[in-house]
Amino acid sequence: MDFAASSFDYVNQNTVHPVGLAALAIACACILLGPLRAIPLVLIGLAVYIPSAQRLALAGADFAFLRIGVMLALVRLAAAGRLLDFRFGAIDALVVAGTLAKLLLMPAVTGQAGILVQQIGSAFDTLGMYVVARATIRSIDDIRALAVRSLLLCLPAALVFGIEKSTGRNMLSVFGGIPFLTDVREGKLRCQGAFAHAILAGCYFVALLPLWLASWREGARGRWVAAGGLVLASVVVISCASSTPVAAMLFVVAAFVAYPFWMHLRAVWMLAILGATVLHFVMQHGVWHLIARIDLVGGSTGWHRFHLIDKAIAHFDEWWLVGTMSTRHWGWGLQDVTNQYILEGVRGGVWAMLALAASIVLALRACGFWLRRLPSGSSSHLVVFGVGASVFAQMAIFLAVSYFGQTIMIWYLTLAMAAFLAEGMAVERARDGVRAVAAREEALARRRERGVTAVTAGARSRGAAEAPV
Repeated sequence: MDFAASSFDYVNQNTVHPVGLAALAIACACILLGPLRAIPLVLIGLAVYIPSAQRLALAGADFAFLRIGVMLALVRLAAAGRLLDFRFGAIDALVVAGTLAKLLLMPAVTGQAGILVQQIGSAFDTLGMYVVARATIRSIDDIRALAVRSLLLCLPAALVFGIEKSTGRNMLSVFGGIPFLTDVREGKLRCQGAFAHAILAGCYFVALLPLWLASWREGARGRWVAAGGLVLASVVVISCASSTPVAAMLFVVAAFVAYPFWMHLRAVWMLAILGATVLHFVMQHGVWHLIARIDLVGGSTGWHRFHLIDKAIAHFDEWWLVGTMSTRHWGWGLQDVTNQYILEGVRGGVWAMLALAASIVLALRACGFWLRRLPSGSSSHLVVFGVGASVFAQMAIFLAVSYFGQTIMIWYLTLAMAAFLAEGMAVERARDGVRAVAAREEALARRRERGVTAVTAGARSRGAAEAPV
């Protein structure tokens, strides 16, 4: 990755709009005075409506409004004694490990003090958002409430995108960091709202869509939430006119259509892996060449994404250990690393890449565990399925785009939900172990009791036989 190419004009500059400042003040009041479970909702609002360009620059450090919200949320949680109110597990360890790999290796590879400052801020955002979500999402009811409230909060975004689609003007451009005139490709407007790119805007709402659809089993209100979420996500994805969000949304819809067959998910995964392996050896350019053939809206750059994967494999010896300073020399346009897995490797070596991949596997594993434990068809069962569907959708998204700006928070919010499920899975397995040990001890005690009874009965029988007549 070319780090110089990743900078933006608004970095290290004070950019504060009066409306943005008022929104930040309201958000801060909600974080400090509102219920703890509402904190992720406030951060979603900042991400959806306030561009990353809105920020304060102090002593060489940038404080985007979302970062300020995370800082206050950490302070609030610490004051309430809830900052680390969760059981540290494998997913938590992977998030920390991947973040530390990038924090330590990127400055070492580049030798630039500015990269160190940038990575400190990025590490704070990553761990801060993740810890806030982990500390506030402590039950399935919390996930369910977040889904309902986030839909109500995000519904006006459909109007924002609708206006941009019809006028070609982005009304949120007054905050800075995003263009006033909407980008056009192949004759289609690519609306982006408050996000840094149209693809990221679509992916953000697609990542939330499974949580909204998972409300379907919660009565009339739940069906309205599911229907409203589907309409909102459709409006945004159509407005973005990008293949990646469209493909991701198709994956989400397909996942929920297949929900009645959830008990066969393991077989589906095995068949998918087997099929991909067979295709890899049959296809001339490898299985990832399928990405080059995807063009759902016209003008897609699937070949670029295929080429990036191809060159990352060819240059594996260059980046696997400690990452690399630039990917520009890999090929034309490849300084734009539009693949989250490869970006993790470029920034933190294979260690950061493996941390991301392993966290996805463990997240899906935790969802699968609870799908087998909870009553099939219940509202809680569908919520767990929704978390898994969101992880699955973003797993596919990461093959075609890398998150940056406020979009990063949606991944760590989803991962924190999965980590909560994994935490519960560990507790249940520990209880299962205790119950199994107790059952074995009880069975052994019964066998011993039966043995003693048998010996006693035998002794009595012999005594009666030997008694004088």
